[in-house]
Amino acid sequence: MNRFFRKLERFFVNLLLITLIVIISFQIIMRDESTYQHIKKLEYTVKGLLNTGNTVEVTSIKEMERKAYLTIDLLHDYSLPQVYLVQNGLRVADFSDGVVKIEVNSGDLISIDATLLKKTLWFEITSLSASISNLKPGQQFRVSGDIKSLGVIEFYNKI
Repeated sequence: MNRFFRKLERFFVNLLLITLIVIISFQIIMRDESTYQHIKKLEYTVKGLLNTGNTVEVTSIKEMERKAYLTIDLLHDYSLPQVYLVQNGLRVADFSDGVVKIEVNSGDLISIDATLLKKTLWFEITSLSASISNLKPGQQFRVSGDIKSLGVIEFYNKI
């Protein structure tokens, strides 16, 4: 009987030493960021295989692009097809009708290009989506033969 307990004791001591070596090795490996990411993927894969209850598997999360609109009016009674509304560096519309309505996303840079016309012009934001935080209806801009930046479109953050 005494011999059995010695073997059992030796087994548990060996098991404890092996477990301690594995834990220390694992901690050293986890310091590397790329290895950490691979182990995290493996962990989620194993959790997904073991958890077969009434769960929904998410394969990818894609942030929805929120869209809004912006309407800018030329405060003169004539049309100016040589004056452009620029969105992210691209001319998207001209003021040939005197009014421009465009669709905007958060982070879009909006400007007015009046470099072809060397006189002072006034523009007004007549309407816009309620989600746009940095521009207001009735806000006016003066442009004198150059490119006037109206700013980067920002949306209100959801609480």
